[in-house]
Amino acid sequence: MKKIALFMVVALSSAAAFAQVNKAELKALQNFLSEPAQEAATNAEALNITNIKDPSTWEGVTVEGKNITAIDWKGKKLAGSLDLSGFTALKKVDVSRNALTAVTVANDPALTEFNASRNKLTQIDITGCAAITKVSVNNNRLAEIDLSNVPFIKYLNVSSNHMVTLDLQGSATLETLNCQSNDLEELVVKDCTALKNLYCGYNNLTGITLSGVTNLQNFNMDDNKVSNMIISGLPNLSTFVCSDNGMKTLGMRDCKNLIDIVCSYNDLTTFEVSNCPNVTFVDCSYNDLTQLNLSNQTFLQRLLCNNNELTMLDVSFDQALTYINARYNFITDLRTIACPNLRMIAWQGNF
Repeated sequence: MKKIALFMVVALSSAAAFAQVNKAELKALQNFLSEPAQEAATNAEALNITNIKDPSTWEGVTVEGKNITAIDWKGKKLAGSLDLSGFTALKKVDVSRNALTAVTVANDPALTEFNASRNKLTQIDITGCAAITKVSVNNNRLAEIDLSNVPFIKYLNVSSNHMVTLDLQGSATLETLNCQSNDLEELVVKDCTALKNLYCGYNNLTGITLSGVTNLQNFNMDDNKVSNMIISGLPNLSTFVCSDNGMKTLGMRDCKNLIDIVCSYNDLTTFEVSNCPNVTFVDCSYNDLTQLNLSNQTFLQRLLCNNNELTMLDVSFDQALTYINARYNFITDLRTIACPNLRMIAWQGNF
């Protein structure tokens, strides 16, 4: 009799454990687990799941009370479509480095971090995730992303996809945006007042408006199609990189904290740096400049201006300057007055 009673207690306890998990959440996960995996017969098999009824025993799944609160299935060779919409307590999801084609986490109010990078995604839905701050969906096949009702996002990585347009205008919390290696022809970041890091290289942009982006610190727009650009009044900008644009005119004005400028491998005939007193490094090599005036740049330490068509170079009163690479130009007028720390000028290929 005692053995029968003990068996009944164990059975009831097990049934209660299964009953704890929200039925809708359990059903959604079971549907995904039954789909074919990248190599295994099913996703359940790829995850070594033997008890399909009890998520608390599944690798990478955290259960608290009746709800799933975290899923970590990174690099498990999973495939198919994963629907996590309406998971009310789900806080963190990492399903990166798989072969998923679609993922939805729509209307998950507690979700703060979502990583579905390095899959085969053509569809993604994160709308209505009111608490989400970090989204990584890079290295997929996405043509668009909808950020409706995602008011607190701070970090967004959509690099290496197939997006043609991306509009984030007025995002008050976005701090880092990586949208490199897409097919972007239009990028809107106007009035993204918290934006600090913008990486939009390797696209098809012909221009970008930076008004209202006053906190921008690091800006990389390598390998686009911007032919003329004036950057002005960005008081926090520290690093600017714009190589390989076919750019003809570049002006850097009133960027008081600017340190590094890299504008090599363009077609520059005009390059201006004014009221940017803290610049320490300039690389304007491989352009078509005939004159370059960087005098009175008190903190400039290194200058690369090789492979241009320079006849005049003025670095007068650049007191911190130690090195110049001026190879392969036509310089006949070199001005180095009051450069007490200048130790080396690479000069071959001139005259």
